[in-house]
Amino acid sequence: MPDRTLAGGSNPAPPAGEDRPFWSGWLSGARFNPIFSDLARTQRLLYRPSGPARTGPIIGRLELEMDTSRAATDYAAFIRATVLGGLLRDLALGVVLALLLHTFLTRPLRAVGLAVARMDPGRAGAAHLPDFPRQADNELGYLVRRFNEVLHLLDRSRSDMEQLATHDTLTGLPNRLLLQRRLDTVLKRRERRAYNPEQGDRQGRAAGRGGIALFFMDLDRFKHINDSLGHDVGDRLLQAVAGRLRDCLGADDMLGRLGGDEFLVVTETAFEPVDAAVLAERLLKALEAPLMVEGGHLLHAGVSIGVALAADGAENASTMLRQADTALYAAKSAGRGQYRFFSREMSERAENRLSTESNLRQALGTGSFELFYQPKVRAADRALVGAEALVRWKHDGKLVQPGAFMTVAEDSGLIMELGSWVLEQAIREATHWTKLLPGFHIAVNVSARQIIAPGFVERVRDCLSRNGVAGDRIEIEVTESVMVDSTRSLEVLWRLKRLGVRIAVDDFGTGFSSLSYLRQMPIDTLKIDRTFVQDLPRDSAIAAMILTLGARLGLEVVAEGVEREEQLMWLVAEGCPVVQGFFIAEPMPARQLETRFLHPVLMAQEEERTGRSA
Repeated sequence: MPDRTLAGGSNPAPPAGEDRPFWSGWLSGARFNPIFSDLARTQRLLYRPSGPARTGPIIGRLELEMDTSRAATDYAAFIRATVLGGLLRDLALGVVLALLLHTFLTRPLRAVGLAVARMDPGRAGAAHLPDFPRQADNELGYLVRRFNEVLHLLDRSRSDMEQLATHDTLTGLPNRLLLQRRLDTVLKRRERRAYNPEQGDRQGRAAGRGGIALFFMDLDRFKHINDSLGHDVGDRLLQAVAGRLRDCLGADDMLGRLGGDEFLVVTETAFEPVDAAVLAERLLKALEAPLMVEGGHLLHAGVSIGVALAADGAENASTMLRQADTALYAAKSAGRGQYRFFSREMSERAENRLSTESNLRQALGTGSFELFYQPKVRAADRALVGAEALVRWKHDGKLVQPGAFMTVAEDSGLIMELGSWVLEQAIREATHWTKLLPGFHIAVNVSARQIIAPGFVERVRDCLSRNGVAGDRIEIEVTESVMVDSTRSLEVLWRLKRLGVRIAVDDFGTGFSSLSYLRQMPIDTLKIDRTFVQDLPRDSAIAAMILTLGARLGLEVVAEGVEREEQLMWLVAEGCPVVQGFFIAEPMPARQLETRFLHPVLMAQEEERTGRSA
């Protein structure tokens, strides 16, 4: 049993060679001896020159002031040294002793008895001292009582600080710090359990096969709601989500918020993977129903969930969090409103993503990217009308296709820098072509993040101006999700349209069923996705519908992914204006595009001019 008794005393003997009054102090009790183990240092720090002063030792954010008849320079130094060197509860007791000794120094020399305090075992971190009443002949008791009041205030402040440090202020839920503590605790407890396979009970199975599961949740539409309705509504939605999720959990489960729209659940009742699956389904279902938040907004949040089990080999909270985050990424990649369990294959893919991201960062700005162009031709006569710019990454002596790195660029934010380079390079290289061929335009794919980024329209305008290219020679290709997910996107597209820039909807028909945005957006072109072209002419219903829709709305229609002659023949017969695909030409570097497509056109134009003049 550790010694929890603190005793303070005084000694009127001055140090050798010192003729002024001096009092030194001592501290007994094994728990606190290290603080004052060097008596000579203690004597030096407690020395008081004569003269009036007003002291203010600072303990955390609290300040205790008292009138004294001695200067306090060394005394303040002593307090600071103690604050920097010990635990909070040890500091409090150390400060008590310092104050007691300070009182002795301000009184006439006299014999002084023993002051005793005990740590309260029932309240960790709090020191409780005897509460002496103030009496004329008991200045020491009054000082102890005053300090006891300060100590209680410090205790309450520490409790408030602990709450702020471990809980989310918006929802009141445990934050990352507390969740990691809880997860580490249950993982260590699991290690200590003895598992007997012959027991067959649920506790035994929990010990042997995990029992512990971590659910990493991310709201599917939170950013859209935040952008559209504002942060106040977003905050109220997060509070409503926290309440809805809490209702799904048992008393022993812990729900917390990491920040933003990310939530965690720690449970010890997932004795089998199916138990975790049942809880994941319950969490998904809880957020399928709309949430009514203050202000009369009925909102659909939706959630994606990554699940990690202790049985997957996680040794600590950090590892298990990474596993759940990896599973969450897989769930979001598969679509909204789904959950995925962590697997070793996911871990390998995550490592590959990190490696790809690192290589991409190094490649940016080093000339490691090149634009290829896939020609777009009139379906009827295969005359060149434009080209789509497609980026290639020169890495390890190979040309890497965008499908291998574009998702990583999107997720890491590198798409902003890469996308800006693609746009600038495409406009620069197309400057000569647009002047040679009337009606020729370059199509550039732009991500949702680029569209809503501040200054995007200004960058497009400046790039066009620098290169002397008219706005209608550039076509921005966006996906359907960009068209419907953000009012900010709508505003940007209209501003681009005012510059003369053409707008195309890429992969049309693969996204949203609502077509109302076609009447709201400044669209020029619909691109039939290759999935609706690959089975032509056998399965032609959707392609025919898009062609009819485009004609009725006065929009140009481009069929992409044309790879066989029978596909082209069907599209020509149905009146499709423009096609592109490997049957026409594969993507190629700029110089090859000029040689194969532009030079023949220029030669034909020259021959026509020569014939007319003859």
